[in-house]
Amino acid sequence: MTVSWSVLAQEADTLVASHVRSVRSVPVTRAAEEAALDGVRPSVADAVRRFTGVQFKDYGGAGGLKTVNVRSLGSEHVGVFIGGIQIDNAQNMQVDLGRFSTESFESVALFNGQKSRRLQTAMEYASGAALYLEPVTPVKDAWRVRVSGGSFLTGSAAVRRNKVWKNLRLSAGAEALYSSGRYRYRFFDTTLVRENSDIRSLKLDGRLEGKLLGGDWDLMLYAYGSERGFPGPVIRRASGFPFSAERQADQDTFLQGGWRSGESGTYSAAFRFKLSDSYTHYDSHPEKNPMAMPYNVHFRQQSAYVSLAQSLSLGSRWAVDLSTDAQHNILEADRNYTVQPRRTTLAGVLAARYTGGRFRAACHLLWQGTWDAGVFRRAWMPSASVHWEPFGWLEVEAFAKRSCRLPSFNDLYYIAIGNVYLRPEYADQLGLDLRAKGRHMELRVSPYCNRVTDKIVALPTASQFRWSMLNINKVDITGIDSKLEARGRLGEWGLEGALRYTFQRALDHSDPGSQTYGLQIPYIPEHSGSVILQAEWREWKLEWDTSVTGHRWSATSNATDYYLSPWSVSDVCLGKTFGPLECSLRAGNIFNARYQIVKGYPMPGASLMLSLKLILPRE
Repeated sequence: MTVSWSVLAQEADTLVASHVRSVRSVPVTRAAEEAALDGVRPSVADAVRRFTGVQFKDYGGAGGLKTVNVRSLGSEHVGVFIGGIQIDNAQNMQVDLGRFSTESFESVALFNGQKSRRLQTAMEYASGAALYLEPVTPVKDAWRVRVSGGSFLTGSAAVRRNKVWKNLRLSAGAEALYSSGRYRYRFFDTTLVRENSDIRSLKLDGRLEGKLLGGDWDLMLYAYGSERGFPGPVIRRASGFPFSAERQADQDTFLQGGWRSGESGTYSAAFRFKLSDSYTHYDSHPEKNPMAMPYNVHFRQQSAYVSLAQSLSLGSRWAVDLSTDAQHNILEADRNYTVQPRRTTLAGVLAARYTGGRFRAACHLLWQGTWDAGVFRRAWMPSASVHWEPFGWLEVEAFAKRSCRLPSFNDLYYIAIGNVYLRPEYADQLGLDLRAKGRHMELRVSPYCNRVTDKIVALPTASQFRWSMLNINKVDITGIDSKLEARGRLGEWGLEGALRYTFQRALDHSDPGSQTYGLQIPYIPEHSGSVILQAEWREWKLEWDTSVTGHRWSATSNATDYYLSPWSVSDVCLGKTFGPLECSLRAGNIFNARYQIVKGYPMPGASLMLSLKLILPRE
């Protein structure tokens, strides 16, 4: 029932089949954070927000946009990958993690800097940080059925079928969600109810995998549809007008797959592809809210992506990879815009990797070129990483990396939404990771420094759909992530605990004469952390989770009007297993804390959620 947050286990350093020229297929760098997903938590976002060094943005309720920012680089620098293939969104480069439920995935892992192993796509080298979602891989025939219900008229139901044949494995599922999104919050000295924050959604997915030509192949189909309201920021308004009447409908579909050869020979290869189609309808309904700007627009984004990764082993310790990707994005809108954005991207990376006994190292050089409305942009992005184990109880990792991200279509072309003068953003990262581990405990300390040039900052306006975009010429980021984990047993009791703390300064160093010089950039707290405690006794499980975030500012000016108070939220979950039936009761924000992650968007107070899951046969 309870998610295990420990990352003490490491992928075994085992040699592949006994070929004289084979190399060990182990990552040079380990995941900074990793979590198993068992379907108890409502979404992937709920698991990721507990990771160290992550700034989480949540606009409230089940339907609110949920994005992550790693080490102040911005959510657009965080690549999100499903089965090794990136979720692309050229329109606004925002990946809403709230759309992905934990029923479809086995685990989620966060890599700072660069994940480095054989046969990666070129896109995997392009992100400043990477979040990997691993789809469910069936091990036996099983049915999984889950129903959940609780506060704010929130209910969901999911069913999943896992089927295993001799050379085939199938995992297919469906999930429906509804929430009224109506929760109470304080506005000055008045208690109000959040309006127009409802959501209804349906998700279907299926993944088939098997063996072919001495390698492994997989095919995944995903479809998501939703209709939701945008409650808008809480501001003083004229009497009688709703805060917001904006609505958005989404229909997203993608088909992806690939084939990967075995890695025991001198040469190995992997081919991947993806076709996606995303439809969005946004309507501001000015007839219901005369203060709203009139928008009724339909967007359709389509993309095609292919990748070929090749690896050549040079003896038992060295390997060289060449990965090439191509992607084409099209965005169409039914408004009379002067451009119809098209973007073609080519990327190629040359990577070299050394795998020794207690020392591993890798270096990569990525070239990326884009053709966009007649403009050609190119960037070189080098990176290097090392992993050293001087003692059995100590691991040392270090990396250096440069990454570049282009402005999105919205940023560049849709004047009512974006800023046509935005420049590409470059990020230079240096990071060190020290891990000391014992039999029952692990300590991790990770200092880092980043410099971001022409940083693109997105600030919410009167709508979650429309943003205000600006460049900050230079941002210097220094910080340290730390985590202490412990586990043990006391008789029939199993106990685990994790303490996380992040200190971070992200300062605007653009213009020494500016009033914002040396000030913290928006939405970055200096101090944040969490405490997670878990206990197991026979068939019972109990988890306590407290997250703490220090004060922040909602604008580049650190004036009083933009101050966001520190907050602390505690959740508790109690679970019990009755044979094939798992039951859990989750109480969120048990102390009914009043807080805002994004200015003007109050978060829900105390809530309850009851979940029942049936697994047949019991695994």
